[in-house]
Amino acid sequence: MSFDTLMMMAVTEELKQELTGAVVQRVYEPERGEVVIHFYSEGKQPGLLFSYDSRYARVHKVDQKYRSLDQPSPFCMLLRKYLVGGRSANFDNPPLERILEIDFDPPEGMKPVKLYAEIMARRSNLILVDEDGIILGAAKTASLDKNPARAILPGEKYLLPPKQEKLNPGTLNPEELTSALSRLIDNGKRADKALVEAVGGISPMAAREILHRCGWDTGNPAVSAKKLQQELYNIFCEKGFQNKAVLVPGKRLYAAIDLTYLPEDEKVYYSSPGNMLEKYYNELKNETRELALRESLQNTVEKRLEQLINKKKEQQKELDASARAPQHRLYGEILLAYGNQVPKGAENAMLPDIYNPDQEIPVPLDPSKSASFNAQLHFKKYRKAKQGRDKIRRQLGRTKAEIDYCKELLYTIEKGSTESLEEIRSEMIQAGYLREKKKAKKGKEALPQPLSFKSSSGHTVLVGRNNRQNDYITFKAAVRRDTWFHVKDLPGSHVVLKEAPFPPPESDLEEAAFLAAYFSKGSKSGAVAVDYTEVRHVRRRPGGKPGAVLYENYETITINPQNKDLIKQFQL
Repeated sequence: MSFDTLMMMAVTEELKQELTGAVVQRVYEPERGEVVIHFYSEGKQPGLLFSYDSRYARVHKVDQKYRSLDQPSPFCMLLRKYLVGGRSANFDNPPLERILEIDFDPPEGMKPVKLYAEIMARRSNLILVDEDGIILGAAKTASLDKNPARAILPGEKYLLPPKQEKLNPGTLNPEELTSALSRLIDNGKRADKALVEAVGGISPMAAREILHRCGWDTGNPAVSAKKLQQELYNIFCEKGFQNKAVLVPGKRLYAAIDLTYLPEDEKVYYSSPGNMLEKYYNELKNETRELALRESLQNTVEKRLEQLINKKKEQQKELDASARAPQHRLYGEILLAYGNQVPKGAENAMLPDIYNPDQEIPVPLDPSKSASFNAQLHFKKYRKAKQGRDKIRRQLGRTKAEIDYCKELLYTIEKGSTESLEEIRSEMIQAGYLREKKKAKKGKEALPQPLSFKSSSGHTVLVGRNNRQNDYITFKAAVRRDTWFHVKDLPGSHVVLKEAPFPPPESDLEEAAFLAAYFSKGSKSGAVAVDYTEVRHVRRRPGGKPGAVLYENYETITINPQNKDLIKQFQL
């Protein structure tokens, strides 16, 4: 959802009321594409956030505190020079434009300046202008070669973006509106698209809402246009957008006017557009970061898994080859016994089997070598294969264990939240799958935060969401007599039932096993086998990755992870 003209009008009104006369304390650049001005006003320290990132372009008041990048951009440093210590004198926006204009009274020794926030998707910008309208600096600069309409460069005169040739919703009359809309609709335009094209300051979502309010009837455009003109006047001139900020989380929509065309139970109302925008974009950015982190981790693990699968195939070939070691010894013995029967320069020879002289077997040869030398070559292959067999088996076992680990990682990455994904990222750095970008000062590492539930009898049930949490609840949070659960032969969470006797009471057993099944790769199945045993019978797999364990003395229970009663009980 984009930041439209009505939202800019609502934000401007809020800033006028709450930040006019506020003192600029700090100017921060939390990340590239964002600037935050922290003010001081009547004992409070509100902030004003500007984003000129095309994905999140907006401007609004914020309550949370921000920190700046270690190396802020030159434009951020320019804003600090001209704004810190000054006061905001006025907030305004040019009619029907998504532009916020802020006048600043200067700190001592400086001249007054204006800051223009242009919120126009990929063309969004932040521009500092002096009292004569000359550009001092901009977040994004552009010469006339790149932007023929106007140059955005220091020393150039600041010009507003070219106006669109559209009707003004505050001054038009019904006849003008009827004529403009009828022409577009007659050419095949839908009514809402025609309204966006004909009237300035109208976004597609606002068009749908305004047409809904006036009960637009394509078959009676004259009557509909009169109602439409009145609705436009009420919104743009009577400030019908005030105190109507609404968020529709399920549809990723927000607006400065009530969206009456949507069901009431889908909407959340806010008296402050700033609070609504802060919540919406914080959640959106968190989701975007989570998605990017998830995809990055998945790609890394999938690439490693592919390498391991190929490695396993090669190791299996070596193991299969090593199984032929006795055959090479037999060839060597035959050549020593019947070498005089080998034709010179032959690539193979049919010779008697020394253990079954009545039978002949083909013996492969190096035609450039003698029979005795070929015998020594076969004995050498025999010794190498025999000595390497145990080594290859160990290597193949480690490869298979790492394949299982990668599959477990992929499962936890798929199910992980942002917090859990960060823990998985740290785990992958320790495992050597990722490189640590920058060595920061390491403080005390925070303890993993596994999920915690209460069984119907009041016992605590811990559920690991990743391998680090699995390792923690099994070997740190649990005691020897606690009960440990894991789905059988599938990736899944470690689950620990705390402070219950073993075997656990039936209700505790079923509920803890249900959680192990629910938080596993088998969660969509109708029946899942879950192993359980005392924690004292669980041990780390030698040389294994975090969360890789061996266990014994276990029992198995079959559970339905789709049990609606238990899903409801644990609020899953």
